[in-house]
Amino acid sequence: MFDIFLPICYNVFRRTPQVKTMNNNQLPHNINDLEYKYIFSNKSIFLRLLKRLDEIGIFKNLTEDQLERIDKSYVLPDFSQEESDLLYKVSLKEKEIIFYILFEHQSSVDHSMPLRLLFYITDIYRDYIKDFDRGEIKKKGFTLPAVVPIVFYDGEDRWTAARRLKEKILGFEEFGNCVIDFEYILIDLNQAESILQVKDILSLILKLNRIKRYEELERLILELGEYLLGAEEKEIEVLKVCLPAALRELDEIEVEAAKRAIDESVRGGEKVMPLFQNLRKIKEELIFEGLQQGLQQGFEQSRIETAERMILKGYKDEEIAEITGLSLERIKELRVKHRN
Repeated sequence: MFDIFLPICYNVFRRTPQVKTMNNNQLPHNINDLEYKYIFSNKSIFLRLLKRLDEIGIFKNLTEDQLERIDKSYVLPDFSQEESDLLYKVSLKEKEIIFYILFEHQSSVDHSMPLRLLFYITDIYRDYIKDFDRGEIKKKGFTLPAVVPIVFYDGEDRWTAARRLKEKILGFEEFGNCVIDFEYILIDLNQAESILQVKDILSLILKLNRIKRYEELERLILELGEYLLGAEEKEIEVLKVCLPAALRELDEIEVEAAKRAIDESVRGGEKVMPLFQNLRKIKEELIFEGLQQGLQQGFEQSRIETAERMILKGYKDEEIAEITGLSLERIKELRVKHRN
């Protein structure tokens, strides 16, 4: 069996987000921590990213059924406030591939990235060989899986950290190939045309996370239908849940307008632009409908509402947990509530 471990490191380098409408006591210590891990916990969205990075077409025919989430973490205790991770196992013919996604939450470029990647890759290898007898490891035919590290960068400043491990080794020029080395793949969203050029739900989510002004949102909404074309219902639910966090620079009325534009677009309506032409009317409607209080409840309440809608539509508990990030115990409680 030939295995590939692919650590994908998401370096979400932004300034500390300003959440205008949510109760901070209900949010995680870093909103990107929850948001990005939540987004890519959705198999179909992660699969879109994987195929977008696949230059040689090895994952062209890969399906969600071949993806399996692994409940394991390699994050070191010292970095628990700065990182979170996500693991996938992929069954591809007779090959097994493990994807290790590291979400990085710092406010500046981390020049220790090559070293930290080395630590995580080493831990992956150590964990890998635990499943083999010592005699098996000593055999000539024993090989280690490939490890391909990728750094996903969403910051405003130019990335200046070393790309190769050997650049962090003193005097590496004198030793040639005798020193350990690898080069990680850098994905800079500010220059990643190959990631964002396709108009789909993945590009929409990533672009929403970069919006800081209402005018930017309005331009994106004009093309909303193209981005949502072909999107799965569970992907759209992820988008709705993440919208308040993605648009944290905007007011709650503008966020609600975006939600309604998405709903209208999904239904095939033609009322997208009027939503943005009269925000005062939208605000009056929100107050009338009693949604103002719901907005204040923030991210957690959005996840609960999504879970309740999915329960009514007949989704399984595991599917609801995957999309909303809620625990199975909490979902069972909500299901009992609706039965009563």
